Amino acid sequence: MKPKTYVLEKEYAVDRKTAWQLLADNNRMNLYIGLFPVSFSPAKQDGAEVFYREAYAKVLGLVPISWQEFPFQWQENDSYTVERRYLTGPLKHYTLKVEVFDSGNKATRVKLSADFVPLNPLGYGAIWATGLPSVKKIMRYLDDYLASGATDPLEAPQKPATVKINLLELDRLSALLAKSPVDSSYVERLHRYLAGKGDHDVAQIEPIQLAKLWNADLDDTLRVLLYATKAGLLNLGWNVICPNCRVSKVEHSSLSQLEQEFHCDLCGVNYDANFDQFVELNFSVHPSIRQAYAEVYCIGGPMITPHVKAQQVIQQGRTARFVMPEGEGALRFRVLQANDRVAIDKNAEADSLDYSDGGWSQDSVSGFSDVVITNSSSADIVVALEHADWNKQAVTAAKVTAMQEFRDLFSSEVLSPGQKIGIDHVTILFTDLKGSTLLYETMGDSNAYGQVRNHFDFLTGHIVRNSGSVVKTIGDAVMAIFNKPEDGLKAALGIQKNLAAFNDTTNEDLVLRLGLYSGAAIAVNSNDRLDYFGRTVNLAARIQGQGEGNDIVISREILAQPMSAELLASTDIELEEFSAALKGIDGAVELVRIRLREESIVEEQAG
Repeated sequence: MKPKTYVLEKEYAVDRKTAWQLLADNNRMNLYIGLFPVSFSPAKQDGAEVFYREAYAKVLGLVPISWQEFPFQWQENDSYTVERRYLTGPLKHYTLKVEVFDSGNKATRVKLSADFVPLNPLGYGAIWATGLPSVKKIMRYLDDYLASGATDPLEAPQKPATVKINLLELDRLSALLAKSPVDSSYVERLHRYLAGKGDHDVAQIEPIQLAKLWNADLDDTLRVLLYATKAGLLNLGWNVICPNCRVSKVEHSSLSQLEQEFHCDLCGVNYDANFDQFVELNFSVHPSIRQAYAEVYCIGGPMITPHVKAQQVIQQGRTARFVMPEGEGALRFRVLQANDRVAIDKNAEADSLDYSDGGWSQDSVSGFSDVVITNSSSADIVVALEHADWNKQAVTAAKVTAMQEFRDLFSSEVLSPGQKIGIDHVTILFTDLKGSTLLYETMGDSNAYGQVRNHFDFLTGHIVRNSGSVVKTIGDAVMAIFNKPEDGLKAALGIQKNLAAFNDTTNEDLVLRLGLYSGAAIAVNSNDRLDYFGRTVNLAARIQGQGEGNDIVISREILAQPMSAELLASTDIELEEFSAALKGIDGAVELVRIRLREESIVEEQAG
């Protein structure tokens, strides 16, 4: 059968990046243009060719077809290609290439090239009946976007809800949410979102994308989603994400369902579950409001793995050129499935790479200009140019479990007994009320306890305002957790700056010692609450003991981080670096004592 090739071109009054984000979001686009949902098998490989997935679908919901879908190839903001080899049905082969070009005056020229190879005469009819019309609908998708007046790809046109929305229940639960401590404007936005968005968007609500759509602070968005879940508007879920391909391997409705280890068929690697790398939070509309499902139309498109800037199939013995994106940091090349990685380091001398059965020819490549990669191995390979720190684009379990609202609203959301989940980066704050024994002796148990409780409220306020949460109180001490060290440092500075003002309101002279340390920890279920253990926790407790009162003691590593250094670059702050031998810790630990000058405390009181 002779192949059929069709080329469609059109200019659109949108910038190139917007056109790319619309056309490369294959799941959303395929749903809108009316393609059929697809189910995919785990990755397979035959001989020396690259891996593929077997795909199954029903055309018009009636005619079953199946095919081998090979990895997408793309260069971000430039082009992508997808290849299908059919196993059943009237077609033998299909390739689609989508390209975007700058056309001046914030316009973009879009070019679609579709190649169809029929298996038999019926294939020509299938091309005219479904194949070519589907390609034309891609262009109409952009037409509808412009006609809608949308200004952001996140507001792209969608199919309406497939079932009736229970507006009475939505109104009732929204009114309940409005009684929560959240901004009323967020309640109104969420109401409109749940009533007006398509099934896919409400069945898989990603907090970061929602915050971008609302042009809102991520923490504020997260808070309203957590309170909305408590009110019954949403359900909460946890996706276990492969750290390399960023594809969800399994979804759980509770942290207690997490397993210690999981496997990625695409990368061929087993991983231990990890809170800040592999466990991602998302939300979905509650079924009492509307039944919605996130049907799968594509699992390999560019916007499904937004941390990948380019991806190419390199046949054995061939070379490929990768265009290096500007202004991107922490990039690397990775061979899919083999999982071999090489860093991009501006200080490296090499500007080309060779890949063999033994791996990469060197550990790093400069990346100052285009990088040429040669495949000298015995098989075809897929190479991805990607961000090494993709988890910054996700709300991880480490972040949300460090929020006080989560711990307050979902105290039952804990790991199963005996389960231990690692966290690579967490910041622990310990506080100590200096002279508390004397406080009880002079004031009596009842009055002293009242003062201690008041000071807990004071500490909690600063911890919560800086995206942290109180893990537990130990006597008159507090243990708190933060996802980022700068958040913990902000909270500690705020506590010491405002302590004098707090003392004025209580007619007391409380003195606090604060210790802050960042590092790895273990999350566990302790008395049906999330708790944290490990060397980082021990060090934070010991560091607090080095305090003299009205000071903050941190590790030298926290001071070395740019965000922390910026916070401490003030004339109102004195820094003292010192070493200390801590009980139970091998070797001296390098520490920094932070003191606030008297004038900064007075100014804070006056403010």
